[in-house]
Amino acid sequence: MKLIYKNTFDNVKTKDKVPQEDKIYATDNEAIIADGITRDPIGITDFNSVSFDELVNRYPNPSGAAIAAEEIIKTFKISTGTLRERMIKCNEAVKEINNKYIKKCDYLENDYYAAVAASLKIDDNKLYYSYICDCGIIIYDKDGNIKFQTDDDKALVDPYINNKANINHLSWNLKEARILVRKEFRNNIDNIIDGKCVSYGALTGEENAEYFIKEGTILLDNKDIVIIYSDGFTNFLKEKEFINNIINFNEKDFINYLSKKEKEDKDKYGMEKTIAIYK
Repeated sequence: MKLIYKNTFDNVKTKDKVPQEDKIYATDNEAIIADGITRDPIGITDFNSVSFDELVNRYPNPSGAAIAAEEIIKTFKISTGTLRERMIKCNEAVKEINNKYIKKCDYLENDYYAAVAASLKIDDNKLYYSYICDCGIIIYDKDGNIKFQTDDDKALVDPYINNKANINHLSWNLKEARILVRKEFRNNIDNIIDGKCVSYGALTGEENAEYFIKEGTILLDNKDIVIIYSDGFTNFLKEKEFINNIINFNEKDFINYLSKKEKEDKDKYGMEKTIAIYK
């Protein structure tokens, strides 16, 4: 098994206007994708009060999300140990970045620079993986059946977030909602409902992030296909046409397919997204 393709695709709605915040490092036997967490625009707290173009025009550039993602890639490349240990070192590196740039976190314009990430290592017939939040790894067999996929931990927490936001009549466009999510549901190990933690993790530099870094090992067959991806690819992964493109991979056909889907539904398929494919 070896790396056959890797690429990052721009958000079709903000291309050339917002910095690229997905970063990737991939070789024939290991990879990491870091997805920088979207920042608040500068000087705007109520998103309802301005147009989409104004939000984009006031987006920070350089982006703290991109800086965090780049630092994660850099640290992963030079670190040693298990994948989880290397992810912890990445989180520690993000802490150093935040010590430099964020004097006091307000969970808005001065939120922590942060990213989520997934990593893998392939050794003979074993796949080792480690991830946090909604970047992930998926394995297809030779016929395109899904053998394994990491959980989308943000999606698992979203019902709890939505319930609390609804109770308080909050939408994401309001600063109170964004503070709620980032302060109460991100890296909060004490957020317990019905006996379980209902928070999600992100590499913010906070020590609690380590709790949310997951790891595992999967045995591979010779004809398995392994993909590591950022969340922009989530909506593609179970679609028959996507899987057929992966099984019979051709770069030109794959890009044409993605372009077609982006035109069909920019919100669902047009997000910034990163992928690496191993066959």
